[in-house]
Amino acid sequence: MLKMKWVIFVVCLSFGLFCSSAMARNELAGNASPYLAMHGNDPVNWHTWGAEALEKARQEDKLLFVSVGYFACHWCHVMQRESYSDRHIAKILNQGFVSIKVDRELNPVLDDRLIEFVQSTAGRAGWPLNVFLTPEGDPLVGMTYVPPDRFSKLLTDLQKRWKSERSELETAAKNVDEVIAIARAQADVAVQGESIARFEDKIVANALAIGDELQGGFGQSMKFPSGPQLWALLEWNQKHRRPELSEFLQLTLDQMASKGLFDHVGGGFFRYTVDPGWTTPHYEKMLYTNAMLARLYLSAAEQFHQPRYRQVALRTLHFMLREMKTRGNAFIASLSAVDHRGVEGGYYLWNQDDLKQYFKGDDLVFVNGLWDMLREPAPEAGRLPLRNTSREEIKETFDLDDAALDKKLANIRSTLQQARRKTRQVPRDDKRLAGWNGLALAALAAGSPLDTEVASAGQKLVSFIRSGLWDGSTLSRAVDSHNRSLGAGTLYDYAAVAFGLTEWAEKNKDPASIKLANQMVHQAWKRFYTTRGWRESETSLLPHPIYHSHLRDSALPSSEGLLIRATARVLAHQPDPKLQRQLDQLMTLNSTAVEEDPFYYAGVISAVAAVTGK
Repeated sequence: MLKMKWVIFVVCLSFGLFCSSAMARNELAGNASPYLAMHGNDPVNWHTWGAEALEKARQEDKLLFVSVGYFACHWCHVMQRESYSDRHIAKILNQGFVSIKVDRELNPVLDDRLIEFVQSTAGRAGWPLNVFLTPEGDPLVGMTYVPPDRFSKLLTDLQKRWKSERSELETAAKNVDEVIAIARAQADVAVQGESIARFEDKIVANALAIGDELQGGFGQSMKFPSGPQLWALLEWNQKHRRPELSEFLQLTLDQMASKGLFDHVGGGFFRYTVDPGWTTPHYEKMLYTNAMLARLYLSAAEQFHQPRYRQVALRTLHFMLREMKTRGNAFIASLSAVDHRGVEGGYYLWNQDDLKQYFKGDDLVFVNGLWDMLREPAPEAGRLPLRNTSREEIKETFDLDDAALDKKLANIRSTLQQARRKTRQVPRDDKRLAGWNGLALAALAAGSPLDTEVASAGQKLVSFIRSGLWDGSTLSRAVDSHNRSLGAGTLYDYAAVAFGLTEWAEKNKDPASIKLANQMVHQAWKRFYTTRGWRESETSLLPHPIYHSHLRDSALPSSEGLLIRATARVLAHQPDPKLQRQLDQLMTLNSTAVEEDPFYYAGVISAVAAVTGK
């Protein structure tokens, strides 16, 4: 009898453990977003953003904890490992908060709103972005990455204060939110607009004032490509040919393509570098970064008559086709900064033992010299290939002509690309974002006259947009690997896809693409342009909905600037007096925000200049 009781106890215990393991799977398990799905087995009882989660917070009288990130984000993975997988922290979150996980790439408008709050209150913002809100949706306090010990203490303190000082916290949150809303409105009031030429001159002057004269680009610590600004400067320089600006642009383009921002083995660009010398990248690769820079380098190749820029662009496009294109002919969002072993940059780093497996004798000497692979220090994970010598110096050092050098480079890259595919893996965020695919289409359009593979990919992407993202009146924000919609499109999606279609139509004489773009342009104006200005999505669950008279650039070009270009193109083919009046009124740029900070409205300003010819 005792033995039987012991068996029953063990069975029950095993069943309990099984149930506990099963229950550890939360609402995010199996989510179509790879970023959300990876949190599906966290012990935190995560919810998705929506009215139901907010209502739950109101019903249970709990603070909302909203954590925003994205799949390729290194520190997002770190915080998951340190905090969200910790059962003690999970217990505090589950008992005292309604916890919500947000994929910023699927909900960029909410992300922008919370970034604005954290930037205003903490002085800096980034990802992972963690914000506590009242049940009514007013942000209370926010921060980026927090170590687990501090995070645990913060949660405990907030939970206690919510119980003992609820009224004071609610008042403080409402006051801060209202102050930010007022400041936003005051920064965006209507004024008499300056001439477009004057705005462009300000952008150029600002760029030359803050630009890095020695290493190109903008920034004294980290370096981002600043694609929207570089594009505006390139367009301005095409008209005015200012030697000082030409020199700065070429310096920036050369530094980005020769140092650590560019993947010298597989092609394509990383998102940014953590140092001002462009040597150490943050290793995620984003579709939008590569789409924008491929198009930028193709335009620069024409303007400066530099074949090397064309090669950089084509290698970037081929990287997109090889690593980011799906069987369904769309492009995925990103490649993670962390490889399958959890090593940051591990997919891209090589040590001498690695290289000796594939190269011997003179070939090994060549690879080490080509990419400075013997430089100190020697990190355990390996070195990233960097090119610190010019093509001419390489030819002279190794006694090679152009044809021999090109052949040797192609063989080396091919060898290491094959080695990567066989021995390494990099996690991918395989959702197909509409807006980013629109930018990809614009890049493919620019490259289509030069490469038949690129042209074919562009035509197939147009077909995917028509059948996979568009239902005749509505654009999806994204679809997953099974072509399931991941939500309604935002202003950015309509603008970027319409822009990509018009670029494709112009390069390839495709009237069907213009017709499709025309439908999207009209829907964009109908859905997002109001008497109060632009709204970036059709729904908002937070207090104080935001409207903008004009939309600034971020890492992405302004949706307004893209829509201005697309609208002008479709109006040239299919005139519409009402839409033309709206466009003309918009292009007056009568806003203090644009007046005071034109550098960050470069996308809008350059679009107006291109459309009006001024």
